[in-house]
Amino acid sequence: MLFLETSEDKRSPDYIRWYLRVFSALGIFERINGLIIGKIQDEKYKAEYLNVIRDEAKRDDLPIMYNVNFGHTAPMFILPYGVEAEIDCDNKKFRINESGTAEE
Repeated sequence: MLFLETSEDKRSPDYIRWYLRVFSALGIFERINGLIIGKIQDEKYKAEYLNVIRDEAKRDDLPIMYNVNFGHTAPMFILPYGVEAEIDCDNKKFRINESGTAEE
């Protein structure tokens, strides 16, 4: 699973398409099984993500959650690295299946 966010930068739609096309050219969208996109200021860029990933990269099967509160948002939650997680598209839910912290 991959998660992306644009921080507080207000990039142009052209820039967003460019970096998504770079990811596509590197084969990143072929190696992931889900994508979580962080909340974007002013609700921009959804069309760019969908056009590049679903139409150009031909990944209309890729589960995508859009507008999630992580990264540079308020409120925000933490996405732990290296744990099992799943996107439930039917119920529009994201679930972390393992603890995000190690027991000592």
